[in-house]
Amino acid sequence: MSINPGNITPEIPQLDPGRVQVRKHALLNALEEKPRRRWWRVVVPASALAAAAVVTTVLWTPANPSAYASWTAEPRAPGPAADAVVAQCRQMITQNSGFHGNDPTWPDPPTDLTIVDQRGDLTLVLFTGPEMQESCLGTPKGIETAGGGGDPRGRPPLGSDLFRLQSLVSSNPDPGEGEPRRTLVAEVGSAVAKARVSTEDGKQVTATIANGWMVAWWPTAAKPLSVTLYDGGGDVIGTESAEIK
Repeated sequence: MSINPGNITPEIPQLDPGRVQVRKHALLNALEEKPRRRWWRVVVPASALAAAAVVTTVLWTPANPSAYASWTAEPRAPGPAADAVVAQCRQMITQNSGFHGNDPTWPDPPTDLTIVDQRGDLTLVLFTGPEMQESCLGTPKGIETAGGGGDPRGRPPLGSDLFRLQSLVSSNPDPGEGEPRRTLVAEVGSAVAKARVSTEDGKQVTATIANGWMVAWWPTAAKPLSVTLYDGGGDVIGTESAEIK
C-alpha cells in the first residue's frame, strides 16, 4: 500500500522553507515505513508558529462509515471507558513525537490531561503543555490522533481576553478508510461557562470546557463560522470568529 504525497500537504502558515522541508522529508520517510499512517490538515494561528513548524500525522485504525454514528452536538459526562482511551492517546502522542527527529527546537509533546469530551461512544481527549496541544479521538473502531499547534517560546497569557483560537484540525482520510471531521481547540477566559460553535452546514456544536480550554468537533468537513460564548447565567458575553488569522 502506498501513500501519494500530493494528498498529504499540511497547511503551515509563514514558515521558514528550509526547516519545513527537513521535517517534511523525515516524516514522509516514516510514512513509507508504516503505511497505515494517515495525514490530517492542521491550521494554527501564524502568531503561535513564528518559531515552530507543525507537521502532524494520524494513527488510523480502519473505520467504516458508521464510526461516528453515535456523535451528538451536545457532549455528556465521560464514563469509565474513557480512562482506557486517555491511556492509549497519551502513549500514541508520546510515540508520535519521534517523527520530529532530533531537532532540539521542536517542543516536547504535551502531557497534561486537560479535557475529556464525550459524545455518544466517542471520546476525544485534549492534552496541553507549555508549548503544544494535541487531541486524540477514541471510536469503536480504534484510536485516531492528530496534532494541534505549538511554539517553543510558550503561549502568552490570555489576560482579560475571553477567547483565543489555537487550532482547527481537519481530517483527510483516504476513500473508504474513514470519515471527515473537524476539531476546534481554543483557550477561554474564566468567565466563559459555555461555548457553542456554528458551522457552515447548520450545526450548533456545544464545546466541552475545562482548565481554561475548550474543544468541539463534528463529523463533517464543514467549516466553523463563529463561536458564541456564554457566562454561568446563560447570557451571551461574546461572539468570536472561528477563522484562523
